[in-house]
Amino acid sequence: MSKVSRSVTISAPCEAVFAYYARPEHIAKTFPEDVKMKVTPINVKEGFGIGTVFRIEGDFGGRPLAWDMETIAYDLNKMIQVKAINGPFKKNIITVLFEKATEGTKLTFEADYELGYSLLGKTIDKLRIKKEVEMGIERSCAAVKQYIESGKSSSQMVSEIKAEVTE
Repeated sequence: MSKVSRSVTISAPCEAVFAYYARPEHIAKTFPEDVKMKVTPINVKEGFGIGTVFRIEGDFGGRPLAWDMETIAYDLNKMIQVKAINGPFKKNIITVLFEKATEGTKLTFEADYELGYSLLGKTIDKLRIKKEVEMGIERSCAAVKQYIESGKSSSQMVSEIKAEVTE
């Protein structure tokens, strides 16, 4: 089992940062291009709240992987938690916390996961996968910070993401 957590302070109110994360397809845009991450909403509940299901597909660690995530906890402008409901993990829970800070919002992104392998999987995780997850989360947090601080509205962000998806 591995737990990776990264935090960043974003110069924007919690509501703006939360609105960005409340749409999982936004997050795909923040991962490196070589991951080729795609997020597809499957069953959307009001406000992407509890019960929302979305599919994640991409090239992770040189392997094409896909799995579905479900929102299991949702506290407006404070926390979003999703859990893998199928796929290559024994456990995969992502928690994103939003805290008011003097300079805006402290965003904390935490991945708590266990690969679906035996001892070999744990060894691979320690040697390679965990480092990739750490780097991915760091890059994602930095990209979200840059994107939100650019001052673009949620609708501008959504249109840019939709335009990129259709290209």
